[in-house]
Amino acid sequence: MRNRAAILVVLFALLVVTTAYAADVRDDDLIHLGKSHQPTLWLKALHRTPISVSRDGVGVLGYVTEAQAVEVIDLGMNQHYVSARVATGTVKGWVDAQALEAPPAELLAELRARHEEAEAHRRLISRHEVAVGMTRAEVRASLGKPDRTYRLRTKEGNQEMWSYTIYQYVPYYSRKLDDTGVMREMVSYRREPFGRRSITFQGDQVADISDGQGDKPRPPPIVAPPPDGASN
Repeated sequence: MRNRAAILVVLFALLVVTTAYAADVRDDDLIHLGKSHQPTLWLKALHRTPISVSRDGVGVLGYVTEAQAVEVIDLGMNQHYVSARVATGTVKGWVDAQALEAPPAELLAELRARHEEAEAHRRLISRHEVAVGMTRAEVRASLGKPDRTYRLRTKEGNQEMWSYTIYQYVPYYSRKLDDTGVMREMVSYRREPFGRRSITFQGDQVADISDGQGDKPRPPPIVAPPPDGASN
């Protein structure tokens, strides 16, 4: 029974690791060494440090000992995703980058550039804006699901276009008597379609953004109150 319980614990830990990793790797500030032509990168631990299920240190899988070399799978500014041997066997998880020796200078420069780009994209997403170089996931996070998608064949290769409706908030004015009998002007805003935005992807990145405006909106009406004594 104990062996069975131990096996179940290990399987659950592996499931948690896989799920957490799948969520974490969507961050574009990582260099995915396992998916590139880079040679295998081994970094030594500067001191004993935990290897965890998630980037925030939750779910410790074990400890890497001082001077132990770990295989780096994904390189990050603050945490690296590594494969390491611990007391219970070989595990994959997150290790504090400051606990390992520094990576080669060229990888460090690329990592800093990716980190700065990812931070810029996060600021754009917070304003619901897009820019060339963003990924599909980032565009969805910024603008939501597109109204339409198209497949394109160009001399640059296969492309995909996402089309969105552009909205603007148009003011509408009205006048009414308040409780004291004074005429007041009221304003409200209505969300109305104004044009379309087309976003073209080459691979997984935005290659082009174009906006097309429709007809100019009609001037907002001023709705006057009914004459005194008039029935509704």
